[in-house]
Amino acid sequence: MTEDNNWDEDLEEDAAIEGNFSIWLMYVLCNYLVVAVLVALPCGHRMPADYVVAWFKYYLKQEKKTEFSCPRVHVQGKSCSKNLSYQDMCRLIPLTDKQREFLEENLAALVARRLFDFKACPGCQSHVERRDRGNLCVHCTICTANLKRNYYFCWNCRREWKGPANNGVRCDNDGCGQRVRTSDPLIPCKPEFKKKMLQEMGDDIYPLKDKSQDRKRLALLINNVDFKNLNYRTGADKDELSMEVLLKGLGYTVITLRDLSAQGMHAAMRDFAQREEHDKSDSCFVVLMSHGDAKGICGVFDSIEDEEDVFQAEEIFNCLNTPNCAGLKDKPKIILIQACRGGKKGSVIVQDAVSRRNRAKEHIEKEFCCLRSCTPDTVSYRDKEKGSDFIQDTVEIFNQHAHQDDIEELFRKVIKKFKESHPDQLPCKERITLSKKFYLFPGL
Repeated sequence: MTEDNNWDEDLEEDAAIEGNFSIWLMYVLCNYLVVAVLVALPCGHRMPADYVVAWFKYYLKQEKKTEFSCPRVHVQGKSCSKNLSYQDMCRLIPLTDKQREFLEENLAALVARRLFDFKACPGCQSHVERRDRGNLCVHCTICTANLKRNYYFCWNCRREWKGPANNGVRCDNDGCGQRVRTSDPLIPCKPEFKKKMLQEMGDDIYPLKDKSQDRKRLALLINNVDFKNLNYRTGADKDELSMEVLLKGLGYTVITLRDLSAQGMHAAMRDFAQREEHDKSDSCFVVLMSHGDAKGICGVFDSIEDEEDVFQAEEIFNCLNTPNCAGLKDKPKIILIQACRGGKKGSVIVQDAVSRRNRAKEHIEKEFCCLRSCTPDTVSYRDKEKGSDFIQDTVEIFNQHAHQDDIEELFRKVIKKFKESHPDQLPCKERITLSKKFYLFPGL
């Protein structure tokens, strides 16, 4: 992960002395590619450039608006209200070609959706305008060129068109034109079960707020996919989507940030901990997905000299502990980490391991429950088509059992499934400081 830096340490100073702006600019741009640069925003806040870009992408994904607010959160829990535009981004941050292309395409699509009738083609995902609003059959020129045949899709069910080419009601695909309920894999909890558990367990169960507009649950999902000098995490898109669907089904508003450096991840955790929504919440989730090794969770940038772009899991606990996150005091904080922790394989021919228990207890750090994708020094596996075993199996277990099991039992079932189905990898629970049972009661 470490890569030597070929730039002379005195180059920046020499360039300033000689007034050579070109050398200085090249120095800044190259350093932007290897370490996270702190940028000063118009509001005066300084934060990692990659964090600002990731926040803008999150706003665009929500299809909110072409401007977004500074992501810094004050100690009082109030977000900075200063708006930033794409023009501000270009002025403050030397965007890569890939970042610029992504932002401009999504900005254009957002504006186009306001003015025209646009949808993404199911074949190529490009945005296509429906010119005849009385006809559900829409022609995609890109798919037609790629497939070397006419390609039409249904505006209603967004599948390749079947049937007569002019129909404003439905195509001939099964289910088109009907009000089809999107299948929710998450089994809802029955009200009588929740009532029973609350009565039987009394003070041994964490109190949960009932589903209402006053309940503000938050989840932070960081997914590092595209790295400067590490392999692209193909399949991570599937993990991100699966986890978003699960968390939203459990009643959490999900803040999804992509491709952060270690500094960016720390800034995201710091601001997440200060969000005012936690005061009206009963719990939170933090999910990190990235490359990793024995030193920690990898950021997306290169290393420079002796400094590596590595985020320590310890920082999650520090940001969310009692002194630093008053809004989540005495409330469950659930952490899921999908990342390798070394290069060793987890399976052996003869198993003769002695279990270890963490006996340390600190009042400053309580109500945590963390499940990591593998044991120390071992690897985590990810399928390029399906996503990682850890995220996909965790989502499956939650979907099937969260309506009746508490969080530690859910984690136990994830571990059990790995023991039976994936012998080369074994998730492990860490730093469990829950003093009560935490039930999610999905749907309630």
